[in-house]
Amino acid sequence: MVFWAFFISGLIFLGAFYFDEFTPLNELPGAPSVYYYPEPNLGVVYHKPSFSLSYVEEYELPEWVCYSLTVEMLNKEKFERNQDFEPDRDIATGSGHYRDYKSSGYRRGHLVPSADMAWKKKAMDATFLLSNIAPMRASFNDGIWLELEHNVRDWARRYEQVTVIAGPLFRDATTTIGENEILVPRYFYKAVFAVQNDDPMVVAFLFDQDQTQPGALDEYVISVDSLENLTGVDMFSNLYGSWDDEIELEQQATIPKGEWPFNERWTLQRMEKQRE
Repeated sequence: MVFWAFFISGLIFLGAFYFDEFTPLNELPGAPSVYYYPEPNLGVVYHKPSFSLSYVEEYELPEWVCYSLTVEMLNKEKFERNQDFEPDRDIATGSGHYRDYKSSGYRRGHLVPSADMAWKKKAMDATFLLSNIAPMRASFNDGIWLELEHNVRDWARRYEQVTVIAGPLFRDATTTIGENEILVPRYFYKAVFAVQNDDPMVVAFLFDQDQTQPGALDEYVISVDSLENLTGVDMFSNLYGSWDDEIELEQQATIPKGEWPFNERWTLQRMEKQRE
């Protein structure tokens, strides 16, 4: 009886958390032994090669994606992209389809950037599954969202490792695209955690993709505490070292001096595109 109780419990666990060629964090180049991802709020957690996501069937989108990026991953030889966007057949309820985006006016926007996973072919290919994609305006996807992706890679090189959580907000969104009725989010967020000289650091951003002329990145900094209230997701729990650190850092709505420097080159590059 005890054996069957454990067996049934195991089946229930695997039904909620799907593992697909998952690379634990301790097997990533240069990473520590603990793999982190937040608890789901609305979705079901699926593990992909080197990242995780919480998929919400109602919206055919993930509520969050989460991964760690190390300087060793960035320094490895890069694989060339040879993967098209595909439905994620591992999603128990079925994911969106690439046809949903056809003639919709929206890009297939990556939440986990393919460039961050280019160190491993299976990981990079997984970023093109529709479970990791959300409808984005071209100006947003190729603009400030891309600029932040560049900066995150810079920070991974600077701090040796960062942990990233990103996703859409479902509030204030009513438009859908395609036969699968994929929700078109108005807002997207990204939060980044790192440790410098044994001190934890965190920064979070919230963007309105309908904004036509985005400003500098630091204008979009939001406290992690506020972001948690908006998403219902507890971010970076147990990574801060102490409860006092967590409370203090998650209430920050500005970037402390010397932390999270922005690369001016990426800003100028974006501004030039905006003027075109």
